[in-house]
Amino acid sequence: MKKIYSASITPFTVKGDIDKKSLEKLIEFNLERGVEGFFFLGTMGEWAVLSSAMKDDLLETAGGIIGSRAEIIIGAHATGFNGILENIEKYSKYNCHSFAVQLPGGWAKPSDPVSYMHKIADFSTKPVYLYYLPAVNGVGFSKEQFKDLFSHPRIAGVKNSSDSLRARKELLNLKREVEFTLFEGQEWVVDESLALGCDGALVGLAPLGAKLFRSIADSVEAGDFEKARELQSIMIEIFDGIYGMALDTVWVGQKYALKILDIFSSEKSLVPSQENALGPESKKRIEICVDKYKAYLV
Repeated sequence: MKKIYSASITPFTVKGDIDKKSLEKLIEFNLERGVEGFFFLGTMGEWAVLSSAMKDDLLETAGGIIGSRAEIIIGAHATGFNGILENIEKYSKYNCHSFAVQLPGGWAKPSDPVSYMHKIADFSTKPVYLYYLPAVNGVGFSKEQFKDLFSHPRIAGVKNSSDSLRARKELLNLKREVEFTLFEGQEWVVDESLALGCDGALVGLAPLGAKLFRSIADSVEAGDFEKARELQSIMIEIFDGIYGMALDTVWVGQKYALKILDIFSSEKSLVPSQENALGPESKKRIEICVDKYKAYLV
């Protein structure tokens, strides 16, 4: 079965605290619409701007709500190797099936990313996913490096958010030789990625669009690729309507849409670029989008 995982967003009160009530409503909303797993502390979860206390509060609350009803992946990212290990050790006490790691960039990026990931997997007692995002951290993998990466028994797979056709094809070809889980991380290509052999989608618009992503996956499973393509086209229209053509309302846009659906109490984001991003025109665009495609969302 093709899996749909939610790259969960973090709800805040207007004061900037973790909104536990909205978090519970979001989790239940996603579970009722066929989500099989959650990824917390990813890019959409605003991991880099949360305090340690906020991360703990989020993970403890979410893990308690989900229980055994879905798999949980926790982002263990940090600005360096020691920080990643510290996060893995600390987060292991929470309800968690595996970790995901976005490798550090800049002057802290690893010279040998395969060895770096293997050392992380050596330390972890749980499976580890590579959060592959070379456009952000500048860390790319060749086909040979990917193959070496999966030689470690605790490297579970990849969330491929590279937006690279070549990387996707190389990983799909590699699945014929090596066993690992391949999640598509780009909302725009979920239909074709699942049809070509990806195990599932782990995407940032799934908190709002879980129902539609599940429908795309089910259509692929049934061999109805034309239906999957039609649903994918609708997803792209929702993507543009919520995030904006310039991607200027990525975080606040989805939160505002969830507020319209009475799931979130606030569109508050801690991402600096989002502070004044949601003006009257953006709100109107999102309201029209949610109203037009509500049947595909709820």
